[in-house]
Amino acid sequence: MADKTTPLSSLRSPRSGGFTLIEIMVVIAIIALLAGILVVAIIPAISKSDKAKCEAVIRGLQANVDSWQTRWAVYPPGDAGRLGVLANSPTIAEQNRVNRGIEALVVALRARVKGGPYLDNQLFMDDTVRTNYDGDTFADDKLDLDGAQAFFELVDPWGTPYIYLDINDVRNGIVEDVIQLQDGSTVELDPNKCAEMLHHPTTGSYPVGYVIWSFGPNKKNDYGRGDDITSWPKYAD
Repeated sequence: MADKTTPLSSLRSPRSGGFTLIEIMVVIAIIALLAGILVVAIIPAISKSDKAKCEAVIRGLQANVDSWQTRWAVYPPGDAGRLGVLANSPTIAEQNRVNRGIEALVVALRARVKGGPYLDNQLFMDDTVRTNYDGDTFADDKLDLDGAQAFFELVDPWGTPYIYLDINDVRNGIVEDVIQLQDGSTVELDPNKCAEMLHHPTTGSYPVGYVIWSFGPNKKNDYGRGDDITSWPKYAD
């Protein structure tokens, strides 16, 4: 007698080699979840790295400025006009107020006279740090610069020029700097705000000689408060 038993394999529902819609949706959900976890983990790490880089640049500039002050007996002026007078080089004069503090500082620190240059060459040659947003130059100089005769800025990891101010300008309320940002927009420094925000809220004293700061990750000027990164110990907000 013939065996009429049906094999179990023939009772199973046939299925193609593809995935069902539900399976695809589950996989997409898992990928999205993993991507979200990675973003949450990576963004703070990048932000922390950028902040550390910014702090290192400011510390390096402080060391460069102190070396310059040792040789010149004064801190670098906060504008190119006074730097030109100090160096007896009238062709070094500011063409505008845009980024003038950091531009004057970079020119001063690039000087090879009196034992220079003082600016860290590796920093200056870093294309992510050195720029010239407004494209200004000068024709001649007596500072014996190594390289282009241009008013370069140094920018922070978020693309904003560092701020450099002579503290005497802050005290005397004659800050006139205009900061040109990466997108071409400008921010004008308020001399009254500088005088108010840069002195110690308890002692009333100012940082010695000069100040350098970055607008920080939010690219907003808080005059050394908020998320700004500074050359001096930050005051409480």
